[in-house]
Amino acid sequence: MEGNDDEDRLYGEDGNDVILGGKGEDTLDGGAGDDTLTDESGDDLLVGGAGHDLMDAGEGNDRLNGGDGNDRMYGREGNDKMVGGAGADRMFGGAGDDRMDGGSGSDRMIADEGNDTLLGGTGNDMMSGGEGNDVLHGGAGNDIMTGGEGADRFVFTAGRDVIRDFESGDDDIDLRAFADSFGDVQAAAIQQGSDLLLRFGAHELRLEDTRLSQLDSDDFIF
Repeated sequence: MEGNDDEDRLYGEDGNDVILGGKGEDTLDGGAGDDTLTDESGDDLLVGGAGHDLMDAGEGNDRLNGGDGNDRMYGREGNDKMVGGAGADRMFGGAGDDRMDGGSGSDRMIADEGNDTLLGGTGNDMMSGGEGNDVLHGGAGNDIMTGGEGADRFVFTAGRDVIRDFESGDDDIDLRAFADSFGDVQAAAIQQGSDLLLRFGAHELRLEDTRLSQLDSDDFIF
């Protein structure tokens, strides 16, 4: 199914559909099945529905909703909003200030240039911010977070999470779910080799290649 350069509304049904949108501000809805939704440019809406979908929005400020299934989603250039839904999704933001919400399932989210927001939701997620001042929120589950270049914010609220590249003085960690002061951080800190472990009851945050002596209260949000 193929649109043109106008504002297309293209809907698949049950089955494995291939829908091509063109250059306008399009709506592509795959419905049930393992669908391929591709658009060239414009501020588009792509809805995968149930099934393992491939979604490529092209240029523009796009919205992508994967629905149920293990989806692969590409935002490309533009300020995109991506929701993975249920399933183990792979989300690639591209250039722009993107918002990526993994939903339920163990997802992989990779942003690029821009000031991005990555929300892990439930599941054991892997999150990479790329260039820019990004916010990475692991959510529930045991998550691995890499901020990349820029002044990044890591939000820790549950699980056993890992921060791979914390930079004191540039990045910060939101610990409002567990701590009220730097004294609480010091009380929770355990040095394990080159890594610093912050243990709050059953919840743990590991900072790779970090020592407590490198940190102060300005590195945290309480």
